[in-house]
Amino acid sequence: MDTTTRQDALGRRCRFSRTPLGKRLVLGPRDTVILRWLYRYRYLRVDHLLALIRPRSEKRFVERLGDLFHETGYLNRPALLAPHFDARSTPMLYEISQSGVAYLEGHDALPPRAVTFSRRSPRAYNPQILHTMMIIDTLLAIELATRQTPSQRFVPVDEILARAPATTRRAPNPLSIPVTVLPDRNHPVIRTRMETHLIPDALYGVEHRAGGEKRYRFFALECERTSPISRSTAKASSRALKEATYDALIRSGAFTQHWGIPNLALQFCSRSKLGPR
Repeated sequence: MDTTTRQDALGRRCRFSRTPLGKRLVLGPRDTVILRWLYRYRYLRVDHLLALIRPRSEKRFVERLGDLFHETGYLNRPALLAPHFDARSTPMLYEISQSGVAYLEGHDALPPRAVTFSRRSPRAYNPQILHTMMIIDTLLAIELATRQTPSQRFVPVDEILARAPATTRRAPNPLSIPVTVLPDRNHPVIRTRMETHLIPDALYGVEHRAGGEKRYRFFALECERTSPISRSTAKASSRALKEATYDALIRSGAFTQHWGIPNLALQFCSRSKLGPR
């Protein structure tokens, strides 16, 4: 196909269709870093990558991302957020392609994932992309904050699951954990005994180093965009229901046997704020 048919009136290539120009690219260490970050989180915007990698020239860095998309096919530009784009002023969203994953595997360079959905099929439909991006925005902000603190280290979910019991690692969804919730005056939404499963939006830890010792705190992240604070029934999702269920999980200590971690706290994120419950 003539590439000019995929260009706009100013001669720019289409944002979402690969239009290779036949450039010969030699991948360098920074390209591998880009692919590793995208594998770690699956979806990252240009502003995310700029904050993580801090290139000397933002313009050339953005051009390189375009070349990795058009010329190598190692990156995808998923159109999931296209309805929310404001012309070309919105930062482009990138995703590592299966070819990009294969490249990292071939160089033994796969990093531990920060989110468990990073290896789903790129063709899988994702109707919750805004919720997904909220999870990524929140986790990435936490990881960036720990990188700026010399005594801290972000512990991603893959590192946690690598130490989990074998039954958890082999489970279809290792983050799914059974919980029994009993009526509690502190949680009036729970009126009868309830057997359920919790699946955190993300699971992560923070390593603290002091005096030659390492200490760890682990967190279940829950991001809420639309669920109300409370409802009159426990049959529908709400923040109150999730808080009651997490309180039951934390009191039971079942997370230790299931995920192999010594402690757990709930980290709640709404569209307006982030903080412990």
